[in-house]
Amino acid sequence: MSEHKETIYLIVEYLNGLKDAGVNADTIDTVTGLLEAEFDVSTTSTENFSEYSTFPVSLADVVTAGKKALGTKKISEALAEAKGDAKFVAFSDAVVKKGYFDGAEEGSLEYMQRSARLLNKYRQKVLTAGPSKAELEAQAEEEKIKGNTAINSKDYIGAIKHYSEALSLSGDGPNSHVYFCNRAAAYCHTNEYQAAVDDCLSSIALSPDYVKAYSRLGLAYYFMEKFQDAVDAYERAVEIEPENKAIQDSLRQARNKVKKQAAKSSVAPAAGADIPGLSGLMGNPNMKRALDQMGGPAGLSSLMKDPQMMAMAQQMMKDPKMMQQAMSMLGGAGGGGGGDGMPDLSALSGMLGGMGGMGGMGGMGGMGGATPPSSSSAPSSSSGKKQFRGFEE
Repeated sequence: MSEHKETIYLIVEYLNGLKDAGVNADTIDTVTGLLEAEFDVSTTSTENFSEYSTFPVSLADVVTAGKKALGTKKISEALAEAKGDAKFVAFSDAVVKKGYFDGAEEGSLEYMQRSARLLNKYRQKVLTAGPSKAELEAQAEEEKIKGNTAINSKDYIGAIKHYSEALSLSGDGPNSHVYFCNRAAAYCHTNEYQAAVDDCLSSIALSPDYVKAYSRLGLAYYFMEKFQDAVDAYERAVEIEPENKAIQDSLRQARNKVKKQAAKSSVAPAAGADIPGLSGLMGNPNMKRALDQMGGPAGLSSLMKDPQMMAMAQQMMKDPKMMQQAMSMLGGAGGGGGGDGMPDLSALSGMLGGMGGMGGMGGMGGMGGATPPSSSSAPSSSSGKKQFRGFEE
């Protein structure tokens, strides 16, 4: 019983205080004497006073503060309030059907005590269940607002944190597609473009017609230099919002990048570039003039498509002596070449002809006139970041 001594001491102390309120002192002394004897406490003991008393705060003060802190009410008030809670009514009905109140007459003390226990059980269940879905969604909205504030302040890491928290609170709620899309925008600012793509796709999965998700998906693909994917995303955004000029402009830029990529890939590689050692020969000024006679790189490229010609060129590259002779004929070794300063193609033709029966190359001058394809510059690897225009949601 030692664990109850503090409570019993406070009760005895409280009852003794009622003597001053006009309560019969003999009755109080009888009651307190029984309690002190049963629980081995004494309000006249210095030791008990030091160990159990809350003086000058009385038991009545402790009870009042405790009820306020716990939010407790009179059982009649609590039950009346609970009957206005649809969830409690449903919970109570289910328990009643199981015979919870069997043997207890309505209005009796037993019935009221069972009702009080039922209400307490319901409250425990609600508390352990945690916040409702609506409450979680409200908290998620608060995190989104914090994320928007962070991103507008250029605190992109903080923004990602807040949007992630919003998604942890409501990952499939009515506004979750917005949280994914806004986090994608923050990821673009931190150059985490694949993460931005993943978030945009998650946003689209939740809301297939959410235009901002397609717009930011296009932006992420653009920064990744996946320009055709960017075009596809922007085209879908334009389908949803045909009058959106900002998206139309982004689509034009992405299409231009696709065209430049296509132009670059269409330029044929230098003829014979895959033959080891040929690059030095191609850099010879006289060889370049010879190429002009053959129609430029396009003409040589056509010539080198001939398997026999390719084989002879490869053989010449392997033979240093033959390579030296070829350079001499082109004027690269201080001699050779035609009297007019042009390379001696007839001699070069004879040398190659002797290698594989190709015949003279002197007539190759008739191949002139073809215009070499113009090469376009490569698309820039990293354009300046687009400025986000804030958030409408």
